[in-house]
Amino acid sequence: MAGIGFELKKILKKGTLGAMLHTYSLSAALSSGPWVISMIVIMLVGFASFSVTKNTMQGTEFQSVVTYVLMLASSLIFSSFFQLPFTRFVADRIFEKKEHLVLPNFFGLLIVLFGAGFVVIVPLTLWLFDHQSNFFLMLFITTFLVLNGVWISNILATSLRFFRITILAYLVSYGLIFLLSLLLKGYGKEGLLIAFLVGNLLLLITLVMAIIRHYPSHHLVRFDFFDRKRFYYMLGITGFFYNLAIWIDKIIFWYSPVTGNVVLDNLHASIVYDMPIFLAYLAIIPGMAIFFYRLEADFSENYDRYYDAVRGEGTLAKIRKERYGMIDTIRMALREILIIQGIFNLIILMVSKPLFAMLHIPQLYLGLFYIDLLGTQLQLGFMSVLAILFYLDRQREAMVLSILFFAFNALFSWLSIQLGPYFFGYGFAVALLCVFVIAILWLRYVMQRLEYETYMLQ
Repeated sequence: MAGIGFELKKILKKGTLGAMLHTYSLSAALSSGPWVISMIVIMLVGFASFSVTKNTMQGTEFQSVVTYVLMLASSLIFSSFFQLPFTRFVADRIFEKKEHLVLPNFFGLLIVLFGAGFVVIVPLTLWLFDHQSNFFLMLFITTFLVLNGVWISNILATSLRFFRITILAYLVSYGLIFLLSLLLKGYGKEGLLIAFLVGNLLLLITLVMAIIRHYPSHHLVRFDFFDRKRFYYMLGITGFFYNLAIWIDKIIFWYSPVTGNVVLDNLHASIVYDMPIFLAYLAIIPGMAIFFYRLEADFSENYDRYYDAVRGEGTLAKIRKERYGMIDTIRMALREILIIQGIFNLIILMVSKPLFAMLHIPQLYLGLFYIDLLGTQLQLGFMSVLAILFYLDRQREAMVLSILFFAFNALFSWLSIQLGPYFFGYGFAVALLCVFVIAILWLRYVMQRLEYETYMLQ
Protein backbone atom coordinates (compact mmCIF):
# COMPACT_ATOMS: atom_id res chain seq x y z
CA MET A 1 0.00 0.00 0.00
CA ALA A 2 3.02 2.32 -0.25
CA GLY A 3 1.40 3.95 -3.27
CA ILE A 4 -1.26 5.38 -0.99
CA GLY A 5 1.50 6.92 1.10
CA PHE A 6 2.80 8.77 -1.96
CA GLU A 7 -0.70 10.09 -2.62
CA LEU A 8 -1.09 11.24 0.99
CA LYS A 9 2.27 13.05 0.96
CA LYS A 10 1.35 14.70 -2.32
CA ILE A 11 -1.83 16.09 -0.74
CA LEU A 12 -0.05 17.21 2.43
CA LYS A 13 2.69 19.05 0.47
CA LYS A 14 0.15 21.72 -0.49
CA GLY A 15 0.86 23.13 2.97
CA THR A 16 -2.65 24.34 3.75
CA LEU A 17 -4.92 23.54 6.67
CA GLY A 18 -7.41 22.05 4.24
CA ALA A 19 -4.72 19.78 2.79
CA MET A 20 -3.77 18.58 6.27
CA LEU A 21 -7.40 17.87 7.15
CA HIS A 22 -7.84 16.11 3.79
CA THR A 23 -4.75 13.97 4.36
CA TYR A 24 -5.66 12.79 7.84
CA SER A 25 -9.35 12.38 7.00
CA LEU A 26 -8.34 10.11 4.12
CA SER A 27 -5.93 8.25 6.41
CA ALA A 28 -8.71 7.76 8.95
CA ALA A 29 -11.12 6.49 6.30
CA LEU A 30 -8.58 3.99 4.95
CA SER A 31 -7.13 2.87 8.28
CA SER A 32 -10.17 2.64 10.55
CA GLY A 33 -11.34 -0.30 8.54
CA PRO A 34 -14.74 -1.64 7.56
CA TRP A 35 -15.26 -2.99 11.10
CA VAL A 36 -15.68 0.57 12.43
CA ILE A 37 -18.10 1.61 9.69
CA SER A 38 -20.01 -1.63 10.04
CA MET A 39 -20.36 -1.46 13.80
CA ILE A 40 -21.52 2.17 13.69
CA VAL A 41 -24.27 1.20 11.27
CA ILE A 42 -25.19 -1.81 13.41
CA MET A 43 -25.51 0.46 16.45
CA LEU A 44 -27.62 2.98 14.51
CA VAL A 45 -29.91 0.24 13.21
CA GLY A 46 -30.38 -1.06 16.74
CA PHE A 47 -31.23 2.39 18.07
CA ALA A 48 -33.54 3.13 15.13
CA SER A 49 -35.35 -0.17 15.62
CA PHE A 50 -35.91 0.61 19.28
CA SER A 51 -37.01 4.20 18.71
CA VAL A 52 -39.56 3.22 16.08
CA THR A 53 -40.87 -0.13 17.32
CA LYS A 54 -40.07 0.21 21.05
CA ASN A 55 -38.85 -3.38 20.77
CA THR A 56 -35.55 -3.45 22.62
CA MET A 57 -35.06 -7.17 22.07
CA GLN A 58 -35.36 -6.90 18.26
CA GLY A 59 -32.52 -4.37 18.05
CA THR A 60 -30.41 -6.35 20.55
CA GLU A 61 -30.93 -9.60 18.64
CA PHE A 62 -29.94 -7.98 15.36
CA GLN A 63 -26.82 -6.39 16.83
CA SER A 64 -25.74 -9.68 18.41
CA VAL A 65 -26.49 -11.76 15.31
CA VAL A 66 -24.55 -9.42 13.03
CA THR A 67 -21.66 -9.21 15.50
CA TYR A 68 -21.40 -13.00 15.38
CA VAL A 69 -21.63 -13.33 11.60
CA LEU A 70 -19.54 -10.22 10.93
CA MET A 71 -16.78 -10.62 13.49
CA LEU A 72 -16.75 -13.92 15.35
CA ALA A 73 -17.85 -16.37 12.69
CA SER A 74 -16.62 -14.58 9.61
CA SER A 75 -14.33 -11.75 8.62
CA LEU A 76 -11.87 -11.31 11.44
CA ILE A 77 -11.42 -14.96 12.35
CA PHE A 78 -12.36 -17.43 9.63
CA SER A 79 -11.03 -15.54 6.59
CA SER A 80 -8.11 -14.07 8.56
CA PHE A 81 -5.97 -17.14 7.87
CA PHE A 82 -5.96 -16.19 4.17
CA GLN A 83 -5.88 -12.39 4.31
CA LEU A 84 -2.21 -11.73 5.08
CA PRO A 85 -0.87 -14.54 2.84
CA PHE A 86 -3.00 -13.28 -0.05
CA THR A 87 -1.79 -9.73 0.54
CA ARG A 88 1.80 -10.97 0.30
CA PHE A 89 0.98 -13.09 -2.77
CA VAL A 90 -0.46 -10.07 -4.59
CA ALA A 91 2.52 -7.90 -3.61
CA ASP A 92 4.94 -10.52 -4.93
CA ARG A 93 3.11 -10.81 -8.25
CA ILE A 94 3.08 -7.04 -8.70
CA PHE A 95 6.81 -6.92 -7.93
CA GLU A 96 7.39 -9.64 -10.56
CA LYS A 97 5.30 -7.69 -13.12
CA LYS A 98 2.82 -10.60 -13.23
CA GLU A 99 -0.33 -8.71 -12.36
CA HIS A 100 -2.30 -10.91 -14.76
CA LEU A 101 -2.13 -13.66 -12.11
CA VAL A 102 -3.89 -11.56 -9.46
CA LEU A 103 -7.47 -11.79 -10.75
CA PRO A 104 -7.63 -15.57 -11.45
CA ASN A 105 -6.07 -16.34 -8.07
CA PHE A 106 -8.53 -13.96 -6.43
CA PHE A 107 -11.39 -15.98 -7.93
CA GLY A 108 -9.67 -19.21 -6.94
CA LEU A 109 -9.40 -18.01 -3.34
CA LEU A 110 -13.07 -17.00 -3.30
CA ILE A 111 -14.09 -20.47 -4.50
CA VAL A 112 -12.06 -22.19 -1.77
CA LEU A 113 -13.20 -19.70 0.85
CA PHE A 114 -16.88 -20.12 -0.02
CA GLY A 115 -16.58 -23.90 -0.05
CA ALA A 116 -14.67 -24.17 3.22
CA GLY A 117 -16.84 -21.46 4.75
CA PHE A 118 -20.01 -23.37 3.94
CA VAL A 119 -18.63 -26.48 5.62
CA VAL A 120 -17.78 -24.48 8.75
CA ILE A 121 -20.82 -22.22 9.01
CA VAL A 122 -23.59 -24.82 8.59
CA PRO A 123 -22.91 -26.78 11.81
CA LEU A 124 -22.13 -23.55 13.68
CA THR A 125 -25.44 -22.05 12.54
CA LEU A 126 -27.39 -25.16 13.53
CA TRP A 127 -25.80 -25.04 16.98
CA LEU A 128 -26.29 -21.32 17.53
CA PHE A 129 -29.89 -21.15 16.35
CA ASP A 130 -31.74 -24.35 17.17
CA HIS A 131 -35.20 -22.70 17.36
CA GLN A 132 -35.13 -20.35 14.36
CA SER A 133 -36.81 -20.64 10.97
CA ASN A 134 -35.07 -22.13 7.96
CA PHE A 135 -35.31 -18.73 6.28
CA PHE A 136 -33.37 -17.11 9.13
CA LEU A 137 -30.71 -19.85 8.97
CA MET A 138 -30.35 -19.36 5.22
CA LEU A 139 -29.91 -15.61 5.68
CA PHE A 140 -27.25 -16.12 8.33
CA ILE A 141 -25.26 -18.59 6.21
CA THR A 142 -25.49 -16.43 3.08
CA THR A 143 -24.38 -13.32 4.96
CA PHE A 144 -21.41 -15.21 6.36
CA LEU A 145 -20.27 -16.22 2.86
CA VAL A 146 -20.81 -12.76 1.38
CA LEU A 147 -18.78 -11.12 4.13
CA ASN A 148 -15.87 -13.51 3.56
CA GLY A 149 -15.85 -12.33 -0.04
CA VAL A 150 -16.02 -8.68 1.05
CA TRP A 151 -12.94 -8.86 3.26
CA ILE A 152 -10.84 -10.67 0.67
CA SER A 153 -11.97 -8.17 -1.99
CA ASN A 154 -11.06 -5.35 0.37
CA ILE A 155 -7.40 -6.45 0.23
CA LEU A 156 -7.21 -5.59 -3.46
CA ALA A 157 -9.55 -2.62 -3.24
CA THR A 158 -7.40 -0.61 -0.82
CA SER A 159 -4.76 0.20 -3.41
CA LEU A 160 -3.84 3.54 -4.95
CA ARG A 161 -5.64 2.76 -8.14
CA PHE A 162 -9.17 2.84 -6.78
CA PHE A 163 -9.17 3.49 -3.06
CA ARG A 164 -11.65 6.38 -3.54
CA ILE A 165 -14.07 3.95 -5.18
CA THR A 166 -13.66 1.68 -2.17
CA ILE A 167 -14.53 4.44 0.30
CA LEU A 168 -17.54 5.46 -1.79
CA ALA A 169 -18.68 1.83 -2.06
CA TYR A 170 -18.64 1.42 1.73
CA LEU A 171 -20.53 4.65 2.28
CA VAL A 172 -23.21 3.77 -0.29
CA SER A 173 -23.56 0.14 0.81
CA TYR A 174 -23.84 0.83 4.52
CA GLY A 175 -26.09 3.80 3.88
CA LEU A 176 -28.33 1.39 1.98
CA ILE A 177 -28.26 -1.01 4.94
CA PHE A 178 -29.53 1.73 7.24
CA LEU A 179 -32.32 2.80 4.85
CA LEU A 180 -33.46 -0.78 4.19
CA SER A 181 -33.48 -1.52 7.91
CA LEU A 182 -35.98 1.29 8.40
CA LEU A 183 -38.18 -0.10 5.62
CA LEU A 184 -37.95 -3.75 6.75
CA LYS A 185 -38.03 -3.24 10.52
CA GLY A 186 -41.58 -4.56 10.64
CA TYR A 187 -40.35 -8.01 9.59
CA GLY A 188 -38.32 -8.48 12.76
CA LYS A 189 -34.75 -9.68 12.87
CA GLU A 190 -35.15 -11.40 9.49
CA GLY A 191 -35.97 -8.05 7.88
CA LEU A 192 -32.96 -6.38 9.48
CA LEU A 193 -30.69 -9.23 8.42
CA ILE A 194 -32.02 -8.96 4.83
CA ALA A 195 -31.05 -5.27 4.86
CA PHE A 196 -27.57 -6.13 6.07
CA LEU A 197 -27.16 -8.89 3.47
CA VAL A 198 -28.35 -6.76 0.54
CA GLY A 199 -26.02 -3.89 1.46
CA ASN A 200 -22.97 -6.15 1.74
CA LEU A 201 -23.88 -7.99 -1.45
CA LEU A 202 -23.89 -4.63 -3.25
CA LEU A 203 -20.52 -3.86 -1.67
CA LEU A 204 -19.07 -7.20 -2.79
CA ILE A 205 -20.31 -6.77 -6.36
CA THR A 206 -18.89 -3.23 -6.53
CA LEU A 207 -15.48 -4.28 -5.25
CA VAL A 208 -15.30 -7.31 -7.56
CA MET A 209 -16.19 -5.17 -10.59
CA ALA A 210 -13.44 -2.69 -9.68
CA ILE A 211 -10.95 -5.54 -9.26
CA ILE A 212 -11.87 -7.04 -12.65
CA ARG A 213 -11.40 -3.67 -14.28
CA HIS A 214 -8.02 -2.91 -12.75
CA TYR A 215 -6.48 -6.42 -12.78
CA PRO A 216 -7.33 -7.75 -16.27
CA SER A 217 -6.35 -11.31 -17.13
CA HIS A 218 -6.89 -13.92 -19.83
CA HIS A 219 -7.33 -16.59 -17.14
CA LEU A 220 -10.56 -17.04 -15.19
CA VAL A 221 -9.51 -19.18 -12.22
CA ARG A 222 -6.12 -20.27 -10.93
CA PHE A 223 -4.93 -21.74 -7.63
CA ASP A 224 -1.26 -20.69 -7.60
CA PHE A 225 -1.93 -18.97 -4.27
CA PHE A 226 -2.31 -22.38 -2.61
CA ASP A 227 1.02 -23.68 -3.91
CA ARG A 228 2.84 -24.91 -0.80
CA LYS A 229 6.02 -23.17 -1.98
CA ARG A 230 4.22 -19.83 -2.24
CA PHE A 231 1.78 -19.96 0.65
CA TYR A 232 3.00 -18.02 3.67
CA TYR A 233 1.80 -20.21 6.54
CA MET A 234 3.33 -18.04 9.26
CA LEU A 235 1.43 -15.02 7.94
CA GLY A 236 -1.76 -17.10 7.96
CA ILE A 237 -1.20 -18.19 11.55
CA THR A 238 -0.36 -14.61 12.53
CA GLY A 239 -3.57 -13.24 11.05
CA PHE A 240 -5.69 -15.97 12.58
CA PHE A 241 -4.35 -15.61 16.12
CA TYR A 242 -4.29 -11.81 16.00
CA ASN A 243 -7.96 -11.62 15.05
CA LEU A 244 -8.90 -14.40 17.45
CA ALA A 245 -7.00 -12.53 20.18
CA ILE A 246 -9.04 -9.39 19.51
CA TRP A 247 -12.25 -11.30 20.18
CA ILE A 248 -11.27 -13.91 22.76
CA ASP A 249 -11.97 -11.60 25.72
CA LYS A 250 -15.43 -10.84 24.29
CA ILE A 251 -16.14 -14.54 23.82
CA ILE A 252 -15.08 -15.29 27.40
CA PHE A 253 -17.35 -12.54 28.74
CA TRP A 254 -20.22 -13.68 26.49
CA TYR A 255 -20.22 -17.25 27.74
CA SER A 256 -19.22 -16.72 31.34
CA PRO A 257 -22.20 -17.42 33.66
CA VAL A 258 -21.18 -14.32 35.64
CA THR A 259 -21.09 -11.76 32.81
CA GLY A 260 -22.93 -13.31 29.85
CA ASN A 261 -26.62 -13.40 29.02
CA VAL A 262 -28.67 -15.32 26.46
CA VAL A 263 -29.85 -13.24 23.50
CA LEU A 264 -31.19 -15.80 21.07
CA ASP A 265 -31.02 -19.59 21.47
CA ASN A 266 -27.30 -20.35 22.04
CA LEU A 267 -26.17 -16.87 21.04
CA HIS A 268 -24.89 -14.92 24.03
CA ALA A 269 -23.79 -11.34 24.67
CA SER A 270 -22.50 -9.39 27.65
CA ILE A 271 -24.45 -6.30 28.69
CA VAL A 272 -21.63 -5.38 31.04
CA TYR A 273 -18.72 -5.68 28.60
CA ASP A 274 -19.86 -5.11 25.02
CA MET A 275 -20.86 -1.45 24.81
CA PRO A 276 -17.91 0.07 26.77
CA ILE A 277 -15.27 -1.73 24.70
CA PHE A 278 -17.16 -0.97 21.48
CA LEU A 279 -17.02 2.75 22.29
CA ALA A 280 -13.35 2.44 23.25
CA TYR A 281 -12.55 0.97 19.82
CA LEU A 282 -14.31 3.85 18.08
CA ALA A 283 -12.12 6.26 20.05
CA ILE A 284 -8.87 5.06 18.38
CA ILE A 285 -9.78 6.45 14.95
CA PRO A 286 -7.46 9.53 15.33
CA GLY A 287 -4.55 7.33 16.35
CA MET A 288 -5.26 4.99 13.45
CA ALA A 289 -5.08 7.92 11.02
CA ILE A 290 -1.68 9.00 12.39
CA PHE A 291 -0.41 5.42 12.33
CA PHE A 292 -1.54 4.86 8.75
CA TYR A 293 0.05 8.05 7.47
CA ARG A 294 3.37 7.58 9.26
CA LEU A 295 3.65 3.96 8.17
CA GLU A 296 2.56 4.28 4.55
CA ALA A 297 4.09 7.69 3.82
CA ASP A 298 7.19 8.00 6.02
CA PHE A 299 8.39 4.55 7.07
CA SER A 300 7.83 3.00 3.64
CA GLU A 301 9.99 5.73 2.11
CA ASN A 302 12.81 5.12 4.63
CA TYR A 303 12.46 1.38 4.06
CA ASP A 304 12.81 1.77 0.29
CA ARG A 305 15.90 3.97 0.65
CA TYR A 306 17.56 1.46 2.96
CA TYR A 307 17.08 -1.51 0.64
CA ASP A 308 17.91 0.58 -2.44
CA ALA A 309 21.26 1.27 -0.75
CA VAL A 310 21.67 -2.45 -0.02
CA ARG A 311 20.80 -3.55 -3.56
CA GLY A 312 22.75 -0.68 -5.12
CA GLU A 313 25.94 -1.57 -3.26
CA GLY A 314 25.85 1.58 -1.18
CA THR A 315 28.62 2.32 1.28
CA LEU A 316 28.36 1.07 4.86
CA ALA A 317 27.97 4.67 6.05
CA LYS A 318 25.06 5.18 3.64
CA ILE A 319 23.35 1.95 4.71
CA ARG A 320 23.74 2.82 8.40
CA LYS A 321 22.39 6.32 7.78
CA GLU A 322 19.24 4.87 6.18
CA ARG A 323 18.83 2.39 9.03
CA TYR A 324 19.04 5.22 11.55
CA GLY A 325 16.46 7.04 9.44
CA MET A 326 14.08 4.08 9.81
CA ILE A 327 14.66 3.99 13.56
CA ASP A 328 13.97 7.73 13.88
CA THR A 329 10.75 7.34 11.88
CA ILE A 330 9.62 4.44 14.07
CA ARG A 331 10.28 6.46 17.23
CA MET A 332 8.45 9.49 15.87
CA ALA A 333 5.49 7.43 14.69
CA LEU A 334 5.03 5.61 17.99
CA ARG A 335 5.48 8.83 19.96
CA GLU A 336 2.90 10.69 17.85
CA ILE A 337 0.44 7.81 17.97
CA LEU A 338 0.57 7.47 21.74
CA ILE A 339 0.60 11.23 22.45
CA ILE A 340 -2.17 12.24 20.04
CA GLN A 341 -4.31 9.25 20.98
CA GLY A 342 -3.66 10.00 24.64
CA ILE A 343 -4.83 13.61 24.22
CA PHE A 344 -7.96 12.43 22.41
CA ASN A 345 -8.62 9.90 25.18
CA LEU A 346 -8.43 12.68 27.76
CA ILE A 347 -11.05 14.61 25.82
CA ILE A 348 -13.22 11.49 25.72
CA LEU A 349 -12.83 11.08 29.48
CA MET A 350 -14.13 14.60 30.03
CA VAL A 351 -17.29 13.97 27.98
CA SER A 352 -17.81 10.33 28.93
CA LYS A 353 -20.51 10.93 31.54
CA PRO A 354 -22.88 12.89 29.25
CA LEU A 355 -22.03 10.46 26.42
CA PHE A 356 -23.11 7.48 28.53
CA ALA A 357 -26.25 9.34 29.60
CA MET A 358 -27.13 10.06 25.96
CA LEU A 359 -26.67 6.38 25.02
CA HIS A 360 -28.61 5.24 28.13
CA ILE A 361 -25.60 3.31 29.40
CA PRO A 362 -25.39 3.04 33.22
CA GLN A 363 -22.70 5.23 34.78
CA LEU A 364 -21.55 2.09 36.59
CA TYR A 365 -19.75 1.05 33.39
CA LEU A 366 -17.56 4.16 33.28
CA GLY A 367 -14.67 2.47 35.09
CA LEU A 368 -14.66 -0.37 32.54
CA PHE A 369 -14.77 2.18 29.72
CA TYR A 370 -11.75 4.03 31.10
CA ILE A 371 -9.59 0.91 31.28
CA ASP A 372 -10.79 -0.14 27.81
CA LEU A 373 -9.61 3.21 26.43
CA LEU A 374 -6.14 2.45 27.75
CA GLY A 375 -6.30 -1.08 26.34
CA THR A 376 -7.27 0.05 22.83
CA GLN A 377 -4.51 2.68 22.88
CA LEU A 378 -1.99 -0.04 23.73
CA GLN A 379 -3.44 -2.21 20.97
CA LEU A 380 -2.85 0.62 18.52
CA GLY A 381 0.81 0.72 19.54
CA PHE A 382 1.11 -3.06 19.30
CA MET A 383 -0.50 -3.06 15.87
CA SER A 384 2.01 -0.43 14.73
CA VAL A 385 4.93 -2.62 15.78
CA LEU A 386 3.41 -5.62 13.98
CA ALA A 387 3.04 -3.58 10.79
CA ILE A 388 6.73 -2.60 10.93
CA LEU A 389 7.71 -6.23 11.44
CA PHE A 390 5.65 -7.15 8.37
CA TYR A 391 7.54 -4.52 6.36
CA LEU A 392 10.83 -6.07 7.51
CA ASP A 393 9.50 -9.55 6.63
CA ARG A 394 9.85 -10.73 10.25
CA GLN A 395 7.10 -13.29 9.92
CA ARG A 396 8.21 -15.51 12.78
CA GLU A 397 8.39 -12.63 15.25
CA ALA A 398 4.95 -11.36 14.24
CA MET A 399 3.49 -14.87 14.55
CA VAL A 400 4.90 -15.41 18.05
CA LEU A 401 3.66 -12.00 19.21
CA SER A 402 0.15 -12.68 17.89
CA ILE A 403 0.02 -16.04 19.67
CA LEU A 404 1.21 -14.36 22.88
CA PHE A 405 -1.49 -11.71 22.50
CA PHE A 406 -4.12 -14.44 22.23
CA ALA A 407 -2.76 -16.40 25.20
CA PHE A 408 -2.39 -13.35 27.45
CA ASN A 409 -5.81 -11.94 26.58
CA ALA A 410 -7.55 -15.28 27.19
CA LEU A 411 -5.78 -15.92 30.48
CA PHE A 412 -6.02 -12.42 31.96
CA SER A 413 -9.64 -11.92 30.84
CA TRP A 414 -10.63 -15.16 32.56
CA LEU A 415 -8.74 -14.09 35.68
CA SER A 416 -10.46 -10.68 35.68
CA ILE A 417 -13.85 -12.39 35.84
CA GLN A 418 -12.69 -14.55 38.74
CA LEU A 419 -11.46 -11.45 40.62
CA GLY A 420 -14.80 -9.67 40.34
CA PRO A 421 -16.52 -6.69 38.63
CA TYR A 422 -13.90 -4.13 39.68
CA PHE A 423 -11.33 -5.95 37.53
CA PHE A 424 -13.43 -6.29 34.35
CA GLY A 425 -11.44 -4.94 31.39
CA TYR A 426 -8.09 -5.16 33.17
CA GLY A 427 -7.37 -8.52 31.55
CA PHE A 428 -7.59 -6.95 28.08
CA ALA A 429 -5.45 -3.95 29.05
CA VAL A 430 -2.80 -5.93 30.96
CA ALA A 431 -2.49 -8.45 28.11
CA LEU A 432 -1.82 -5.64 25.64
CA LEU A 433 0.61 -3.91 27.98
CA CYS A 434 2.65 -7.13 28.27
CA VAL A 435 2.66 -7.94 24.57
CA PHE A 436 3.33 -4.30 23.58
CA VAL A 437 6.42 -4.13 25.83
CA ILE A 438 7.67 -7.46 24.45
CA ALA A 439 7.04 -6.24 20.88
CA ILE A 440 8.97 -2.99 21.45
CA LEU A 441 11.96 -4.84 22.90
CA TRP A 442 11.89 -7.37 20.06
CA LEU A 443 11.65 -4.63 17.42
CA ARG A 444 14.62 -2.86 19.05
CA TYR A 445 16.61 -6.10 18.81
CA VAL A 446 15.65 -6.56 15.16
CA MET A 447 16.64 -3.02 14.19
CA GLN A 448 20.01 -3.34 15.96
CA ARG A 449 20.84 -6.50 13.98
CA LEU A 450 19.29 -5.39 10.67
CA GLU A 451 22.54 -4.82 8.77
CA TYR A 452 24.09 -8.06 10.00
CA GLU A 453 21.04 -10.15 9.13
CA THR A 454 20.57 -8.41 5.79
CA TYR A 455 23.96 -9.63 4.62
CA MET A 456 25.03 -12.58 6.75
CA LEU A 457 21.82 -14.61 7.00
CA GLN A 458 20.81 -14.61 3.35
